[in-house]
Amino acid sequence: MGQEKFIPDEHQQARSFFRLLGPVLLISGVVCIVVAGVDFFTLQPFDEPDLFWLFFVALPLIFIGFVLSGLGYGGSVAKYQSREYAPVAKDTFNYLAQETTSGVKEIANALQQGSASTLSLNCHNCQQPNPMSARFCNDCGIKLVLTCRSCEQENTKDARFCNHCGNSLQ
Repeated sequence: MGQEKFIPDEHQQARSFFRLLGPVLLISGVVCIVVAGVDFFTLQPFDEPDLFWLFFVALPLIFIGFVLSGLGYGGSVAKYQSREYAPVAKDTFNYLAQETTSGVKEIANALQQGSASTLSLNCHNCQQPNPMSARFCNDCGIKLVLTCRSCEQENTKDARFCNHCGNSLQ
C-alpha cells in the first residue's frame, strides 16, 4: 500500500504562494509608506501633497502581507518556538516538582492526620468526639445513632429522615 503524504501537494503549493506573495505585499506597503512620507514631509509651504493617498494603499497591503506571510511561514515559526519553549517548560516543571515534593508530603500528612480527627462523631449530650463506627458515646454512653423503623438502617442522631430509604425518623 502507498503511504499518503503528510502534507498534500495542494497545501505545499498554497504555502509556497503565501511565502512569495506575503513578503511582496509587505515590501510594497512599506515602499508606499516611504514614498508618501517623503512626499508629505518635503512639501514647500502652501503646497498640497500629491501622493498622500499612498498611506491608505499601504496599510491594507502591509496587513495582507503580514497575514499571508504568517500563513506561509506559520509552521516554521511554530516549530522553532516549540524547540525553544519545550526545554524551558521541562526544566520549570522538574524544578517545581523537585522543590514542592516536601511541601506536598507535609500537606498530605496533615490532611491524613486531620481527616482522622474530622471523621469523628460528636456526642450531642457531652460533645465528646467518638469514632464514626461508634453506636454509643465512649464518654457518657448515650446512643449516637437512630435506627430507621422502615429499613432498620442506622442514621446519625440529628438526622430527621433516613439516609437509606428517606422515611421520617421522628
